[in-house]
This record gives sequence, C-alpha cells and structure tokens, in this order.
Amino acid sequence: MIIYYWHNLCMKIFSKKYSIRLIWILIILFILFSLIVFFVFTYLLNTQFNEALDYTSKVILTTLAFFTLLYHLHNLETQIKTQKESNKQNLAKYTYDICSDYRKPFMTNINEITRKLLLKKKKWLSNSNKIKKFVDYLERKPKKRKSLITTMNYFESISSMIITKDLNEDIVKGLFCKLFYRYYDKLKYYIEYRQRIDGSRSWGNFEKIVKKWKEEESN
Repeated sequence: MIIYYWHNLCMKIFSKKYSIRLIWILIILFILFSLIVFFVFTYLLNTQFNEALDYTSKVILTTLAFFTLLYHLHNLETQIKTQKESNKQNLAKYTYDICSDYRKPFMTNINEITRKLLLKKKKWLSNSNKIKKFVDYLERKPKKRKSLITTMNYFESISSMIITKDLNEDIVKGLFCKLFYRYYDKLKYYIEYRQRIDGSRSWGNFEKIVKKWKEEESN
C-alpha cells in the first residue's frame, strides 16, 4: 500500500514539467529530512555522533535507492505506454495503406469488371441451384473469372490479417464493412460451392469476418 502511494506520488511529480523552483524545493526537503533523521538518532535515541551519522547515511541511501527504483518504474511504465501508442499508430497507418490498395489504379479495372459481373449474373448467384451455370460461365470467361478471384483473394487477405491482428479491425470494418456484406451476400452460394467442390475453406476467413461483424451488429 505504501509503495503504491509513493509510486502514484512520483508519477504526479515526474509527469509535470521540471522547474528550477521545484528542484530547489526537493533539495531543501531532502536536506531537512536528513537533519530530522540525524536528530532522531542523536537526541531521541541517544546514539553516539559517529553512529548517528552512520545510521543517517544508511537511511538516506536506502531512501534514495527506493525513490530511484520508483523513478525507474515510472520511466518503464511511460516507455511501455509510449511504445504501445506508437505501435497503435503504426498499425493504423499500415491498415490504411493496405486498405487503400483497393482504390489504386491496378485494382480499378478489376473491381469494375467484378462489379458488372455480379450485377449481370445476379439471378444465377441468388439461386443455389443455378450456381453451376455461373461456374461454367466463368470457365468460358477467364478474364472475368480472374477479376473475381483477384477481388475475393484481396478480401481474404484483409480478413486473414484481421484475424492475426496484423491490421486494425475497427479501421477495416469502418472502411469495408458494407462492401464485405454486399459481396458476401451476392457470392454466398458461390463460396459454398467452391468450398464444397474444392474440399477446402476457400475464402473462409472472409466468410468468418463477415459473420462475426453481422453477429456483433445483431447483439
């Protein structure tokens, strides 16, 4: 309890800007404390002068060591907080950089082809019994298939990085939430078909993130 009290006191002191006046006050208080300790040993405890001086030195050194420890603990805590804040800012910047790829020129044409594809084949995609027709259509249209796969793989990469905490989920959700929902709702049956036929979890992390966000919104 005492250590906690002194730790909080030191934090309040060291968190403020140093000034000459504060330093002189601390020096004067330290000198007064030393004299009080010496007075206690000499007059109240009837200790010999040399012994009182020796005991006083030990008390002062112990006190200095204690406050030095508290000071370093405070510095360590400050460094940890600073590092966490720096990591948080770096993660946010990295997240924005990754998400901005979706709007870059090399993705613009791909996104447009995919958007038109989903709009044109809406009836097939909305009916699980007609997904095979959509798959066969993609086999005849390799450019459109490549665009769709590229877009979905990009979403899968973003989702995987969210799960591994390599991206800030709140930022991604703010930027891509509606887009993810729209693509998942349109491609739900196609994703299920791919997972069933390929025997793998094709775009499984993308699906997982979308379901997670939807569940969070419903609660």
